[in-house]
Amino acid sequence: MDLLGNWNSIFSQMTWRQIDQSVSTAEIGDLIEFMNPLLALSLWGVYVGEGLVIHFGVGDENMTQKACRSFLQQMVPKSNGDRALKKTRICTQRITDIKVPPGTRIRVNNNKHNLAPSPQETMRYRCETFLHQEFKYDLMNFNSEHFATFVRYGHAVCNQIPFKKKNEAHTDTTQTLQMIMQQRLETET
Repeated sequence: MDLLGNWNSIFSQMTWRQIDQSVSTAEIGDLIEFMNPLLALSLWGVYVGEGLVIHFGVGDENMTQKACRSFLQQMVPKSNGDRALKKTRICTQRITDIKVPPGTRIRVNNNKHNLAPSPQETMRYRCETFLHQEFKYDLMNFNSEHFATFVRYGHAVCNQIPFKKKNEAHTDTTQTLQMIMQQRLETET
């Protein structure tokens, strides 16, 4: 409640987000960044048309919760931590429906990775392959940026991990996602 007892102004500050003009002209395959300057973290997704984005996350989990989950996964021994922490589903959502912390800036950002995009057909196929699959979210090894860059470029890259070389593919994650793509191709033929 503010000094005048106005709950509405407090609520509007809590849900404040800035949607950049670039989002209104997004094309299929564009990377959508949900950047929060206070957390110094970004959630990444891939635009799939009609105001929708495919991303590595569940609809009721925001970036803060994902960061806490990943932190716990790093701190708790794998044998105990895996049972306590759920897997995360690849899903599509309206950009405006994704829960983000206050102050988050939503924008098209295809310039953060110095990689050539795959053809749109390939990106669509990757989206179809991974939609509704569950994976263990891991901030260092498999997060939303790894997933989004794999869909767009064919390489799982995360430039927000400190002390990691920029634009360098995470080899294990890239190989795992390529293997899943290969398995789908083999079952279709």
